[in-house]
Amino acid sequence: MAPTPKGRATYHHGDLAAALVQTTLEIIDEVGVRGFSVAEAARRTCVSPGAPYRHFADRDALLAAAALEVSRRLRAIYLGSVADVGSAQERLAAVAGTFVRAAARYRGGLDILFAPGLRATHPELRDSSREFVDLLLPSAFEVVAPGEAAATAVALLDALHALARGYVAQLLEGKFGDPDDVVEEVAIRATRAARALVAGYGVPSGPVGEEGRDR
Repeated sequence: MAPTPKGRATYHHGDLAAALVQTTLEIIDEVGVRGFSVAEAARRTCVSPGAPYRHFADRDALLAAAALEVSRRLRAIYLGSVADVGSAQERLAAVAGTFVRAAARYRGGLDILFAPGLRATHPELRDSSREFVDLLLPSAFEVVAPGEAAATAVALLDALHALARGYVAQLLEGKFGDPDDVVEEVAIRATRAARALVAGYGVPSGPVGEEGRDR
């Protein structure tokens, strides 16, 4: 007997769009963006090959919806990690650990989230990125030295993003070991590196009792 497609357990009538998004993320984790097809997503969700097109105009539209879902999950992980963090420095440092943990959970999802082609044709992805930046900007303004221009705060966020993406790449390449086994260790390393980066932009990191907290 043929194995039951993964989507069968999660698809419920009336929620096909959400089921297709979840299945898309699963497929991308397995075969990457290039290996993804709408036909395979339909097969795994046990619907006809044409059914996805009632919800998504084309392949890129489904990929963009999946990327937007990853963005929501990334934001949720970040907000959960800073829920009880008081200092701006530590809230910013937590960004790096957030990216590492999200990469371990969703892997290929971050690839589509930052895919330039999708972002160029789907403004909702750019809007989502701006919303995340807007979430971080108040903390960045608290951190930069008094009198520094807003451009410095933006540069700090750009540097944090680059640092976080670097740790994500190394994690998924297996530099530190099996990603599932070392994700927390790498998240801690990334957070420490981010803390040092943040400190270099102005006010030293937060008060004793909060600094050194690896989230």
